[in-house]
Amino acid sequence: MNHSIPNINIHSHHPGADGDITITNTHQFFERIIDSKIYSIGLHPWYLNADTMSEDLSSLEKHAALKNVITIGECGLDKLCPTDWKLQKKAFIQQIEIAEKLKKPMIIHCVKAFNELIETKKELKVKTPMIVHGYNNNKHIAEQLLNNGFYFSFGKALLKADSNASALIGTLPKERIFLETDDADISITTIFDAAASHLQINEDKLKAIIYNNFKTVFQYERP
Repeated sequence: MNHSIPNINIHSHHPGADGDITITNTHQFFERIIDSKIYSIGLHPWYLNADTMSEDLSSLEKHAALKNVITIGECGLDKLCPTDWKLQKKAFIQQIEIAEKLKKPMIIHCVKAFNELIETKKELKVKTPMIVHGYNNNKHIAEQLLNNGFYFSFGKALLKADSNASALIGTLPKERIFLETDDADISITTIFDAAASHLQINEDKLKAIIYNNFKTVFQYERP
């Protein structure tokens, strides 16, 4: 195995293994960010608070400018959570504006709101890359997202042979895919193993593809 190319985990709520490149996600306590890690930070639709929105967005914008914060999110739209829809939309748009200003990609959380997600991207003419994380939806939605310039990140759903993710990953352009562990207590190596199997390529080749995608989209070079 080629150990010179690291496993890239673009979205994790747990520490990564030594040698991997892991983007640690946080939706609060941005002041606790440490220099030795790279981060995604965002206001998740589940945890939005109208009373503190202005303060939270201000803190997000301040910390998002840090060099080791390389992406904004996860943020987005969720029709199954109880958070007020107008508040979700407002928070999402303002985070898009921050990402555009800083020229940093976005990690997108989207549940039952893909039409609204695509419409928002079109209306705002978003240029920064938008990556739908934990993708496990159907082919029709995937085609719509693909046609509108979105990227896809696949996670633990790849471990189920009959999942949408397992069926779809091989049909997408390889330059549009990423891998993640999210909040699952599994290693990114496990996800790479499953993805390589579905794509019918060896793991070294997959690592090279994902690493190239990572450098292109995130504009990040390992120190």
